Amino acid sequence: MRELDVLLKRFIETSYSDLDSTEQDVFDSLLSESDIDLYAWLTGRSIPESTLLAQLVNRICREND
Repeated sequence: MRELDVLLKRFIETSYSDLDSTEQDVFDSLLSESDIDLYAWLTGRSIPESTLLAQLVNRICREND
């Protein structure tokens, strides 16, 4: 989905380098999730079951507002 590309690219360009190695691993695992799940999470329609993923999704959403 093009919308996901825009959101994630912006985060990578502005914030990825600020993540510690654990957070970067979580981000990498986020990229392996389905587009449907990513879209639902990043639009606030649902929340990831994983606490670490949920925290990262919240950060991505905050930084894209």
